[in-house]
Amino acid sequence: MSKHSHTALRFQNSVFTVLFLIVIGLLAWMGKTYNTDFDFTRSQQNSLHPSTQKLLKKLNEPLELIAYVPDDATIHTALKKRINKYKKYKTDTSLEIVNPDLNPDRAKADGIQFSGQLLIKLGDKSEIVSSVDEQTVINVLQRLSRDKPRLAVFLEGHNERKPFDENSNGMSKLVNFLEAQGFTIQPHNLIRTQNIPNDATFVVIAAPQKEYLEAEVKIISDYLNQGGNLLWMQEPGGLYGLDDIEQQLGVVIHEGTMLDANQALQDMLGIKHPAAIAIIDYGESELTKDLTAHTIFPFTTAISRDAESEGENVAQSNNKKWAYQPLLTTLPTSWLESGEIQGDVKFDDEADLPGPLAIAMSLTRPNIKDDTVDADNKYPDQRVIVMGDSNFMLNNFIGQGSNLTLATNIFNWLGADDDLLSITPISAPDTKLALPGWALYSMALFFLLVLPIGLLLIGTIRWLRRRKR
Repeated sequence: MSKHSHTALRFQNSVFTVLFLIVIGLLAWMGKTYNTDFDFTRSQQNSLHPSTQKLLKKLNEPLELIAYVPDDATIHTALKKRINKYKKYKTDTSLEIVNPDLNPDRAKADGIQFSGQLLIKLGDKSEIVSSVDEQTVINVLQRLSRDKPRLAVFLEGHNERKPFDENSNGMSKLVNFLEAQGFTIQPHNLIRTQNIPNDATFVVIAAPQKEYLEAEVKIISDYLNQGGNLLWMQEPGGLYGLDDIEQQLGVVIHEGTMLDANQALQDMLGIKHPAAIAIIDYGESELTKDLTAHTIFPFTTAISRDAESEGENVAQSNNKKWAYQPLLTTLPTSWLESGEIQGDVKFDDEADLPGPLAIAMSLTRPNIKDDTVDADNKYPDQRVIVMGDSNFMLNNFIGQGSNLTLATNIFNWLGADDDLLSITPISAPDTKLALPGWALYSMALFFLLVLPIGLLLIGTIRWLRRRKR
C-alpha cells in the first residue's frame, strides 16, 4: 500500500469513529429524553388503569405523598416504583419517605397512628390511608378533588329502595362505593322534618310504593323551584301521588313495562326474562358516552317529554325552560307492554308502544341563582334525571355490565363533578369463567357421577382383593 492509501485509510477510520460516537451519543440522549413503556402482562399490573390516568391528568394541584415507613431498602424501592407510575401522568407528583420512629413529632403532627401509613396531599387537602393499592389512591384523589361535601338525600317513608340494606333488594354495594369516593348518603323522612336539608347536593326518590302526602309533594315542588337537583327513579305501577312533580318537570312516565323480543341478545347476555332490558348503544350525553359494556334494567318503564305540560307548574320566580336529553334508549325490538306479563306475551299494535323508547331522561336549566352566584360556583345549572327503573342500582344487578359505572356517573353529574364522569370503577380482570353449555354438563357429569362411581369401584375392588388373601 502506498503512503497515500495509508493516509486515506486512517482518515476513513477516524471519520467512522467520530460518526459512531455521535450516533451512540444521540441514542443515549434519545433514551434519556423520550421514554416509552410497554406492559405485556395480562392484567396490566405494571401500568395504571385508564381511569386513574384520566383522573391524574385532570388534577390541577400538585400531588404530594408522604410515606411513614421504616428504613427498609426493599420497601423504599417498591414504593418508588409504584409512585413513579403516577409521576408518568402527573409530573408534579412527589414522594417523601419518613421514618416515624426517628421523626415522631412530625408523624404526630400529620396524624399518623402507626408505621406503614401514607399521607396523600392534593393542594391544601390531605387524607391518610393504610394501603397504596390503586383503587384506594384513586378513591382518595376523587374525594380530595371535590370542592365541597356531596350530600345525597334519599327520601323514605313510602317503601322506597333502602340505600343501606345489604340484601339483594338493597343498595349497600353502590352506597359503599359512593361513600369511598366522597359522597355522604342520608335517608330523610319529610313527614318527620317537613323540609329538605339546605346542604343537600341532590335528592333521590327511589321507586316509592306508597302515596306521598300533598304536603310532601309541595316540599319537593318548592325544592325544585328553588333550583334543587333531583334523581327520580320510578317503576311500573303508578306515580303514588307524584303526578304534580311529573307535570312540573314536563315529562311523561308511561304506564306499562318494557319488553324485548331479541332472544339472541338475551341468550348472549344470560337474560332469563323479557322484562330485563339490555342497553347496548349510547348517545352523546356526557353521562353515557364513555360506557363500553351493556347495562341491564329489569322491569323498567318508558320516559318521554310532555311538551303540553312543560313547566306548567313552575313558580313565577323560576320560569326558565328545561332542556331535555334522552339518556338511555331501548332497541327497535322492544316495546312498552300495557297488559300483564304472563305466558307468551306479544306486541299489540293497538295497546302497546313500539320501540325504540327512552327509559331515562336528563333535564337541565339555568339556575335561578345565576345573577347572584359566587365565583366558586362553576356549575350554576339545575340538574334532574328521571328514570323508569331503580333495579339496576340494587345489589343484585349493580355488578352487571356497566351498571356501576352508569350509577356512579349519575351521582357525579348531579353533584356537578363533570370532571369525574370518565373515571370508571377499577375491576379485577378474569373474575368470571365463561364456559359453553356442553363443557358445564361434562364437568357436572364427571364430578357428580363418574368420579364418585369410580372411587366406589376402586374401593370395592381393593376390598375384594384384600378379603381373598
